Formats: sequence, structure tokens, C-alpha cells
Amino acid sequence: MDWPLVTVITPVFNGEAFLDAALASALGQDYPNYELIVVDDCSTDGSAAIVARHAGDPRVRVLAMPQNSGVAASRNRALEVARGQYICFHDQDDLWVANKLSLQVAVMRAHPELGLLHARYIRIDDQGRSIDDHPGLCEADFGARDATVKVADVFADIFISNDIQPLTSMIPKAVLDEVGHFEPDLPGVDDYELWLRIAYRYPVGHLQTIVGYWRTHARQQSQQGYRMLQVRLRAMNHFLQRHPDARQRVRADAFVARMGGMNRKMGEYFMYHHHDYGQAAAHFRNALALSPGDARTWLKLAYCSLPAPLRNSVRAVKRACGM
Repeated sequence: MDWPLVTVITPVFNGEAFLDAALASALGQDYPNYELIVVDDCSTDGSAAIVARHAGDPRVRVLAMPQNSGVAASRNRALEVARGQYICFHDQDDLWVANKLSLQVAVMRAHPELGLLHARYIRIDDQGRSIDDHPGLCEADFGARDATVKVADVFADIFISNDIQPLTSMIPKAVLDEVGHFEPDLPGVDDYELWLRIAYRYPVGHLQTIVGYWRTHARQQSQQGYRMLQVRLRAMNHFLQRHPDARQRVRADAFVARMGGMNRKMGEYFMYHHHDYGQAAAHFRNALALSPGDARTWLKLAYCSLPAPLRNSVRAVKRACGM
């Protein structure tokens, strides 16, 4: 085969704890033709010095953001100058197996219809230890050259539950140029919203082998609970507004469970944690539009709609009754 250029994009912001290992992992690939674009998003720690140690490698290109703008904006900046036929994302705390790129390029060349290719991964902690139970895993499960690839229309599946991690993805640049890049105003779920756009138009491939290690730790946006639920719901509503027919691609009961459930949880969050009854009521109404027979949600909406003195009286009665 010939060796098409691949662009690997690594956004960096105060990543000194794991950055050196991450860059070494990205530069340790057995694939011969790729560039690594490192985007420094105004780091204030020792990240710049770590990047500088790797910048002598001719494959490395370093960009600097004019102001701290987030991961999505950093990735978009790199995409503006990326020269590769295929794009991969390697975050500042993740690791790849050495043949990740070569495996995935071979699959992409064999399946030019793909809009996105992803693979299996292992979650690790700050110390690099697996935090999942993987009974029976052995060396052959990592970077297997004979691994099969499943190609499918996965839009309905990822609408309900997403398990595509950026560190395992490879995307044709032509696809990104067509569907658009990352949405910076959806921090933490900008990748998920992009996967929805891609899967809406293209089949997706899943390579059945482990190609990387996703490090999970307290600083990650994906660990921020209800804030992430809120922005995920906003991302899905944003997508559905632009693609209203997408709802027909999802089984009706699954769509109701997904969107109704997210709105109910957000309503409960605003009601119980913030006592913001207006926001809570809006989410409960959205949930009821999908599940009008949900009596418990009707009761919560009614409670949120009460005047404040009546709500206080209801709370007082519940406390008196030990409820």
C-alpha cells in the first residue's frame, strides 16, 4: 500500500502531569507518514517546556492559541492547517498502542465508505492502572493485526448511548470538511455532537481490538455530573433542531426514554438542588410532551408551578409527616 498522510491533533492546557508520556506515545507509532499538531491553549504550567522537548521531531508542528479557548477550539485551529487525509485525536493524558495508526489506515483504505472508525480502549487511572475489570485480556487483545471490523449504521445506537472515544477515532478529513468541525459552545460533549453529525450521514466502523488507554481523573469535564447532563441535552436538542427527521431513525420508545429521561433528571436537579422552579418546570414540560401519562412528573410540575407560599406549606407538611 502507499502511505497516506495522517494528522494527529493534541490540544494542550496545563497537562504537564501526563503530557510527556502522551507525546511519546503519539510519536512512537510504527506508521511512517503522519504529522502531530500540538496546540497549546495558553498553558500556565510546564507544558510548553515539555512540548519544546518534542518539537525538534520533524513530524511535530506547534500552534499557540491567542487566548484560552478550550479543547474544541484548539482542535478546530489544528484542523484549519491539517494536511492529512485522515485525522486522529490524541489528548494530553492518553496513550496509544504502537500500531494504532497503521491498523486504522489499513481499515480506512479497505472501507472508503466510512465516515468514522473507532476501536476498543482501556480506562486507566492517574497511575496508569486499569480501572475496569477485564477478565481474560492478554497481549493479543491489544493492536491485533487480524482484528475484524464491524461496519454499520450506528446513528440510533449512539443517540441512545455513546462509547466512541476521541483517542480511538480516525476520520477522513473530507468528512470533517463536509459535516463541520467541533462546536466550542458544547464543552465536554463537542465530540459526541460531532459523532452524531457523522453517523447521521455515514456508516461507522468499529475495529475489534484495543488501540489505546483513556486516562480518567478528577479534572476531566466528563466527570462533572449534572453539568455534563445539561450540556449533553443541549447538544442533542441542537442537533435535533438542525435535523428534525433524525428522530425517525431512532426507535420511538428508545427516543422517549432517552430524551424524556434526560429532561426529567434535569428538572429534578433544578428543583432539588437549585430551587429554580422555572427551569425545573420547563424540563418537566419537555418530558411530559414525550410521556404525557407520567403521573410522577405531572406531580413535580404541579409542585414547581405553585406560588412560593404554597410550596413552603407543602414542604412543611412533608417534613411534619417525615416524608
